[in-house]
Amino acid sequence: MAMAPYRLGFRVCDRRYPFLWSGPGQRSGRWNQQGDEPVHYLASSPLVAWAEWLRGQEITDPEDLDGVAAALWAVLIPESWSDAELPEVELKIDDVLATDAGARQRRQQAIEHLKAKGALGLRALSAAIQDPSTHSCRRCSDGGEADDDLPEPPQVFVLWCEAKLLAGWACVKQGRPPAELLPFVRHQGRL
Repeated sequence: MAMAPYRLGFRVCDRRYPFLWSGPGQRSGRWNQQGDEPVHYLASSPLVAWAEWLRGQEITDPEDLDGVAAALWAVLIPESWSDAELPEVELKIDDVLATDAGARQRRQQAIEHLKAKGALGLRALSAAIQDPSTHSCRRCSDGGEADDDLPEPPQVFVLWCEAKLLAGWACVKQGRPPAELLPFVRHQGRL
């Protein structure tokens, strides 16, 4: 599937820190191990970014959203990066979503293979969205708005490049996701 021409990724993070990692200290995640060079996780839409953040924070109760004030960033992925440099990962969905040691090893092998081929990152199905049909957007027509399906599934972009190669804009400095998103989030350990 070809990438959309706008080449934006979205990220939700603690507003007290930079929006990307540029040095050591990044904790391990789905597509990186602690101690690896910085890996940047971006989402294909703001909704996916919020879902990924909710999953990472293990927020399941709407009351836990009280007092949340996280930043939502739009990050420009260099338009010159081709689909070959940001390929869709070729793993079974269970290997993308699972948290066991075998799936983790298969993800790391896929990363090593892609890096050897010159990839600068990868695209994968978001582990945070249970139902891709929740990944809708709004379209304006005839003076109104209506839900519209996105042409691509909810994805994450995993980039292994220096942070200085990526520019971003803080869209919301102190935001919180809607409580309506919580039932659609696939939480840790639940396939």
